[in-house]
Amino acid sequence: MITPALASAVQGMQMNQRAFARHAHRIANSGDPAAPTDPTADLVGVLVSQRGYEANVAVASKADEMLGTLIDMLA
Repeated sequence: MITPALASAVQGMQMNQRAFARHAHRIANSGDPAAPTDPTADLVGVLVSQRGYEANVAVASKADEMLGTLIDMLA
């Protein structure tokens, strides 16, 4: 039960990291007339991906804490 939680948290962190990079790249290149973007939507995307990453870090931290408790109980 703990291993899937950690795997899910890592996958979520990777997904949010890619989304963050994609939105940040669009913001950095927003002056390019060949690639029109909506900087406001991309800024919101950066913030959403940041919060998603933080939520997945919290899941990984709790799973680690639970694993530590389980090991302590079995020792």
